[in-house]
Amino acid sequence: MSKSSKLNNYLIATIGLAVSIAAFSPFTHIVSAAEPEKITTTYPYYAFVEDPENPWQTDYDALDATDTIEYSDAFFSEPSPGDHPGLRAVSYALALAGYENEADGYPSTSETPNPKLYNFLNQLGFSDYQSWDTSSEEDGHSMGTTIGHKTLASGQELVVVAPRNYNYMTEWLSNFNIGANGDHAGFSESANFITDRFNQYVNNRNLSDYKLWVVGYSRGGAVVDLFAKQLNANIADYSFSPDNLYAYTFGAPRASITETNYTNIHDVKDGNDLLLGYIFPELWGFYNTGTYEEIHPADLEITTSVVNISDFVDSSRAFSILSSNEGMTEEVGTMNGKAYMDSWLQFVISNGLTREYFNTEVKQPLSAIMKAYQLRTLDKQSEFLDFIKSTDKGLASMVAANAFMDLMSGAYGPTLEEALSNFPPYQDLIKVLKGTAVDADIDEFLTYLDTYIGNYSDYEAAFGEDLHVTEAEFTIIKDNLPQLIKALAPLIVADAAYTQATFGEDYSLFYTYTLVSNAKNLVIGHIPESIMPILKSLIPTGGGDEPAPGLPNTGVFTNTNTNYSSESILLPLVIIISITTITSLYTIIKAKKYLSMR
Repeated sequence: MSKSSKLNNYLIATIGLAVSIAAFSPFTHIVSAAEPEKITTTYPYYAFVEDPENPWQTDYDALDATDTIEYSDAFFSEPSPGDHPGLRAVSYALALAGYENEADGYPSTSETPNPKLYNFLNQLGFSDYQSWDTSSEEDGHSMGTTIGHKTLASGQELVVVAPRNYNYMTEWLSNFNIGANGDHAGFSESANFITDRFNQYVNNRNLSDYKLWVVGYSRGGAVVDLFAKQLNANIADYSFSPDNLYAYTFGAPRASITETNYTNIHDVKDGNDLLLGYIFPELWGFYNTGTYEEIHPADLEITTSVVNISDFVDSSRAFSILSSNEGMTEEVGTMNGKAYMDSWLQFVISNGLTREYFNTEVKQPLSAIMKAYQLRTLDKQSEFLDFIKSTDKGLASMVAANAFMDLMSGAYGPTLEEALSNFPPYQDLIKVLKGTAVDADIDEFLTYLDTYIGNYSDYEAAFGEDLHVTEAEFTIIKDNLPQLIKALAPLIVADAAYTQATFGEDYSLFYTYTLVSNAKNLVIGHIPESIMPILKSLIPTGGGDEPAPGLPNTGVFTNTNTNYSSESILLPLVIIISITTITSLYTIIKAKKYLSMR
């Protein structure tokens, strides 16, 4: 071929290419115009506190609230591994929208069983929803789940999986079903539910090219963690790559016995979310399955405290102290919250609170009491807890009254001071506080406690309409509370012995009282109002504006008489620790209402 012929061919090819580019320029323009833009969406959530800026100073209140967050399909254009601040924040909004099935302004219907969540997903462009277990079963074996999908500009489908993240009712009881071995049994069962539903959903719709977005908070986060772990372990069976799995968990307890560190699972936690980090700890062999994303450093400082028992061993002085309502606790300094919890965990495990012990000794009585609590409506749950701990109109009040009348019977001595010195429950309690109690002392004390609890008819006669538990609930408490105290008594005795050896013979219960008095502070990093502002503050603004500040959940916290009320994430702590001490102490020592009669 001549040079002129080759040149002509090149010219023709060049012209043809130019014509092709011109011809397809409208298409190119259309693709550019169709690139997803950010949209502002409104999401609902269930508030835990009245003042988000001072969550540790306000009481629990059931408030329906809303906020806004930006969303874009472009969040899914990048592979899941990596840092995605915008997607992380809107994922949390999705988790919050999955809190409840019903709320004011979002009437539930058969077509819309989860209206809050559906409303939020509608704003994001999803449709074709399918929901399961929208009403929690009484036996606790359920897992509320909603799945939907949408078509992205690329032609791929985006499937969303949203589990229930609040209003669990007895579904919450699976938290205690840790099992003797393997992954956390209760969370695994729920993860299996989601896996089966996800498979059913995509197969029924013949979805073959899709991305998957799944989120979960707290219990829901632990379940999502295991669900995403299952998908990663069987990725060859699905029509998406690991880069197309976007799993976000928030404040998720550990649930896996394998430390996998999948980069497409984003386990997001506030470093000051201390209680959740220690419920099912690594020392029990549990892990999260993804990549840990700490959104706030663990810089919480707490106040440490002990019980001053120097006067209680002297029965005559004990009456004087209680009659004047003098304080029993003393502050002994401040400590980094994480350092304290690390020390507490080492202490309780070294003194017998292993996974096996929890599964065989603690789970049954704790679950029984919690089931009675969880079956109540939210506004009635606080009444259940108040009945147990109230020194005026509840169990503690009746036990103290019966014990005091027994003490005054004359069977133990002619004067109250002498009688108290010979009173078996009092002597057993002193042994507990000094760390010298043995099993026989605990058994004797619980025998007296069972007697002093009395019968339901006694409470009906004493409290009338102020009695806020049914006879069935009372029976559950009476049957299981002593079992729970007996299961946890060795930890209390060990704590007393440790405190005596560390702080001197005048003091007791360093770990117990420090944990109880700081309970609300230790869980600050878990409440919704503290997490979202931090997540938003981490989203790049694209300009010179200062990022939005997170909540001031740092600093030194002193002991204040905060009201834990019915906040469900604190109730296990209150029952595990406070019931042992509050019931015991209020039974005999803290009966100031009756001591004033002398």
